[in-house]
Amino acid sequence: MHNKDYRKWSEVKANLNVSSDNIYIRAGEIRWVAIGVNVGSEIDGKGVSFTRPCLILHVIGGSLALVIPFTSKNKANKQFYKKISLQHFNSNLCLSQIRVVSQKRIFKRMKKIPAQEFTEIKREVFEFYSRDIVNKQSRKLKK
Repeated sequence: MHNKDYRKWSEVKANLNVSSDNIYIRAGEIRWVAIGVNVGSEIDGKGVSFTRPCLILHVIGGSLALVIPFTSKNKANKQFYKKISLQHFNSNLCLSQIRVVSQKRIFKRMKKIPAQEFTEIKREVFEFYSRDIVNKQSRKLKK
């Protein structure tokens, strides 16, 4: 387990909160997002600004976005990850780490996912979460 610098993240987060930068984002973009320092198994950002690449899954109004963080690590439990291979970008989406973030946390655009691949990703996200919900409902009905 690595050392988590909550104090430094708190400073960065306070600066993000007062920033007035409004950037135009679109679903399907891969952007740097200030994920921050988190608790337990929640994925952390890296570097001095605590960022990591994320896929913008959905833009919510003018101030929020639904994002999926990437990891470069190959994980044993493949059902939680989706491999993405684009020119000069190979990584894994962490489907289990999807979250809503303020657009103040979103920075520089890295890439845009091709439309057909983005549609496939959205389908896989829906199936991932639907499967979990259906399994839980089935277990409740059996009791």
